[in-house]
Amino acid sequence: MLTMFEKRVFDDKAENITERIFENENESILFFKVLVNYLDMTSKNKLGLDKLSESVLENSLEMKAYFLETLKAMAEIAARADELTPVYTTGQLAKYFGVSITTINNWINEGKFIGVERIEKNIQSRISADTLWKAKTGKLYSVAQIVKEWEEEQKALGNNRYDTDEVKFLTEQLVLYEKKYGGDFEGTLGLKEELSSEEQTDAAAWSYFRRKFDGLRDDKLTGN
Repeated sequence: MLTMFEKRVFDDKAENITERIFENENESILFFKVLVNYLDMTSKNKLGLDKLSESVLENSLEMKAYFLETLKAMAEIAARADELTPVYTTGQLAKYFGVSITTINNWINEGKFIGVERIEKNIQSRISADTLWKAKTGKLYSVAQIVKEWEEEQKALGNNRYDTDEVKFLTEQLVLYEKKYGGDFEGTLGLKEELSSEEQTDAAAWSYFRRKFDGLRDDKLTGN
C-alpha cells in the first residue's frame, strides 16, 4: 500500500513525471491509450476514463492534463486505507509500544510515524497498520510489526500474566521518572546529547521499564 506520505511526495512529482513521459509524442500517446484502457477495465474505483474521446489525443496539453489527473487519481486509490487494514488510536498504540499516550502524540509531532500529522487538539489520531515508525536507531518498523510482536508476547505469556504488584511497580517507576524530569523520556533525556552519570543510569532504567511495561515476559517461564 502507498502511504499518505508517499502519496504527497508522488503528487509533488507527478507534473515532472508527466513532462518526462510526454517528451516523445508518439510513445506518450501509445502509453496514454494503454494506461487509460487498462485502468478503465480493471479499476474498482472507476476514473471515468471511458468518457474520453479520441480527440483528446490531438491536443497534447489536454492529454497531459488528463494524464496528470489520472496519475493523482491512481495515487489516491493506492493510498486509500483498505477495509482489511487495521487503524489504531493513540491509546491503542500506547499499549502496543508500552509508552504513554503523551509519548505517542510527541512521536507524531516529531515525525516518527512517517507521513502522519497531528490533527486537531483533543481528537485522537488514527494510524494505519501500514504506517512506518522510526526508532531511535533510525531503523523503520511498520506499526503492524510492533502490534504483532506485542500479540506474540501476550500469547507466550498465556495464563501467566503479570502479577498485579509487578504492573503496579512498573507503572510507579515510569511515573517517578516522568515527575523527576518533568516530562516523558523523548522530551527530556531522549533529547540530550550528553548525559551525566546519574542521567545515564536513569535513562537505561527508564528505557528498560518502558520496553517491558506491556511486553515483559514472566521470568519464571524461562527460569531467568
